[in-house]
Amino acid sequence: MRHRTNKKTFAFITVHNRQLIANLKCDPLEADILRQMYGSVSPGYHMNKTHWNTVVIEGDVPEDEIKRMIEHSYSLIKPKVRKHRNND
Repeated sequence: MRHRTNKKTFAFITVHNRQLIANLKCDPLEADILRQMYGSVSPGYHMNKTHWNTVVIEGDVPEDEIKRMIEHSYSLIKPKVRKHRNND
């Protein structure tokens, strides 16, 4: 899934070994914490292991937490707001 304006990807969703999985972008510190908290969260499969997590959707991660993780991933790739500099 990609952001509409900048086309950056925030989620890869697929089926692997009959399990629905999502690769989600994540802050490195939070990524490590989530991996320790949930058995269904692991370093990003075929991704940068520091910045991506693989989440088994039907695993031990509560639905509300998965939604929060998706929102977090989306917020990390959204376009940055440029600050205009005044040359006064």
